[in-house]
Amino acid sequence: MALYELRTLFPFHEHDFTTPHGSWQCRLIEVSDLRPQSDRLAWYLTFHSGRGGHGEPKKRNLEVLTSADHLSNNGFGADVESRIVEWLNTDENDGRREWLDY
Repeated sequence: MALYELRTLFPFHEHDFTTPHGSWQCRLIEVSDLRPQSDRLAWYLTFHSGRGGHGEPKKRNLEVLTSADHLSNNGFGADVESRIVEWLNTDENDGRREWLDY
C-alpha cells in the first residue's frame, strides 16, 4: 500500500479536539510503514493549541504504533477519538503509544 493511501486511513487530520484544558488541532505529519521487517505502522501526529487555550499557543507530539496489516484492512477502531482525547488529557508534550489492537 502506498504511503499516500496509508495517510487516508487516519480519520482525524486537521480535526479539532476539545478537552477541559482547551482545544487542539491534530495534524498527521507522517506515517512510516515498517514492513516487511515488522508488521507495524508508525503514525506521527502533532497537536497545536487552539481557541480556548490559556497563555501562549502550545505544540505537542504523539507517535502511535499500530499493527500494519490489520489496520490497513480494517482501519482505526471506533474508539480512536477517545484514545487521542485520553492522551491529550495527560501532561505529556511528546508521547508514544502502542495501539497494537487495531
